[in-house]
Amino acid sequence: MTKEMECMCMNCGVSNYFPADDIALEDPSAVDSKIIDSLLVCEQCGGQLMLVGNAGEEPHYRFK
Repeated sequence: MTKEMECMCMNCGVSNYFPADDIALEDPSAVDSKIIDSLLVCEQCGGQLMLVGNAGEEPHYRFK
């Protein structure tokens, strides 16, 4: 059983959930932002996604 990850749309703010194995980061070395590769997009509006964390856990947002 694979773990689900929560990703938030940067356009509309809706949470999307994907299996962890399906997620690839655009720039894995970036510490401050975890932008998802463009292969996965928001199910609602087609916008770009940002990795929030494990599904069901309290998210830890970072603000600049």
